[in-house]
Amino acid sequence: MKSVFFSVVIPTYNQADLLNIAIESVLSQYFKNFEIIIIDNYSTDHTSEIIKKFEDNKVVHKKIHNEGIIAKSRNEGIKVSKGEWIAFLDSDDWWYKERLQVIFEFIQNNNSFQVICTDELINDKITNKKKIWKYGPYTNNFYKHLLQNGNCISTSASTVNKKFLIDKYIFFNENNDFITAEDYEFFLHIASNEGKFKFLHKVLGEHVFHEKSASSNYIKHKKAIISVVKHHIFGVQNFTKQKGKFWNSIKINFLYMDLIH
Repeated sequence: MKSVFFSVVIPTYNQADLLNIAIESVLSQYFKNFEIIIIDNYSTDHTSEIIKKFEDNKVVHKKIHNEGIIAKSRNEGIKVSKGEWIAFLDSDDWWYKERLQVIFEFIQNNNSFQVICTDELINDKITNKKKIWKYGPYTNNFYKHLLQNGNCISTSASTVNKKFLIDKYIFFNENNDFITAEDYEFFLHIASNEGKFKFLHKVLGEHVFHEKSASSNYIKHKKAIISVVKHHIFGVQNFTKQKGKFWNSIKINFLYMDLIH
């Protein structure tokens, strides 16, 4: 039996029509060695009907009660996955047809990276504007860089080596205080374990930002980011013992966030 190369993990809740687009974008990939794992938080809309429409043995549908913690859904997807690499996709985002092929070809020629992140077109339905987000850059002391400068990685644009996650026991943190910033914490966890990131500057998908997006609640999202940063400064990192001083040096970032907002 042929092994699965990519496991595409899609958490969802009551976004049936957007989910339909996300699934179609994966099934349309030029590269075909993948499975799609949809972790459904017992949606009450027509999500089940949408998934049943895709009578494809590549599609796995599992329901769990995640209690509003999307990290639980992503973790369940990781646990049941069979692929060598985990590709995350939120149900309101979608990929271009060549995405998995580009990543596969890169992996075949480069085996020293644990996370591969591509660029995205941001489709902001609130402002009706579109723009390209280029993620990264990767730097020396990337863990410290992420803490000092904030998240520069997109979940829906990222593919992670499963063996590295299992060997290092890395999952999304299910702490309630981290909701909407659990992806940031996840990538910090990988970086703290010396995982190497590759940023491929090719736009290979679209991230849709709308009023129902989890991170659209700015105050809640900012609090979650602060909780993640404090957790790592005071409880995880060991590159400095001057924890309070380090925290004070980056608090200005949150004032800058307010200005941008």
